[in-house]
Amino acid sequence: MNQPTIAVITYNTPHRKTQDVLHGLKAKGYQYVKIYALPFVRRENPFKPIFQHRPSKAINIEIEDYARNFNYQFATTTAETLNQQLIEDKADFVIIAGAGLLPDDLVVNHKIINTHPGFLPKTRGLDSLKWAIVKGVEIGVTTHFVDTEADAGFLIEQKLVPIYHNDTFHSVATRQYEMEIEMLINSIELIPNLLEFPSLSTTEYEATRRMPKTIEQDLMDSFEIYKNKFQLTE
Repeated sequence: MNQPTIAVITYNTPHRKTQDVLHGLKAKGYQYVKIYALPFVRRENPFKPIFQHRPSKAINIEIEDYARNFNYQFATTTAETLNQQLIEDKADFVIIAGAGLLPDDLVVNHKIINTHPGFLPKTRGLDSLKWAIVKGVEIGVTTHFVDTEADAGFLIEQKLVPIYHNDTFHSVATRQYEMEIEMLINSIELIPNLLEFPSLSTTEYEATRRMPKTIEQDLMDSFEIYKNKFQLTE
């Protein structure tokens, strides 16, 4: 196996998606992985949705210990220092396993890979799964190179999340999350074989914010309508 060097951007705290990404990289046999851990700032009054749709329970092991146990490199970083660290380390691939908005100089100077839980550009922003259901547009997952425009950049791969007659909202949410992890990891093998990366920039679709609870309270009813429209037939 040709071993690329992989940089993983994440938070300096136990984090479920990061742990799942690291498990996937290890299972694929990637050896040269370096984790860059950004400070994690806890909000005083975090938003609490009516319906939690993202897995959040992480194994209670610090990310530095995770790196050591997997024989991966580890470095703490900040939004101000990460750009220079990546320039110096020259990784073949840079992936986001957990991070907020990144500084413009970082995304301009590096091809950073992200997975978005939505079919870009139709569902940009927060709570993409929930908004897709309410708006009646396809639920999907997109891997892309990020740029200075939120949830845009350049397309690597897109897939629709299949919907089945016996699905629940949470089974679809779990399937979408699992596809995110798989597609992010698989992008490392996919990218070298692609000839072009179409732009996802658009003015047609606006980025969404957190879904208001006045809308979210009817989400399960909206999901049943959505499922009847999009479910796969036998």
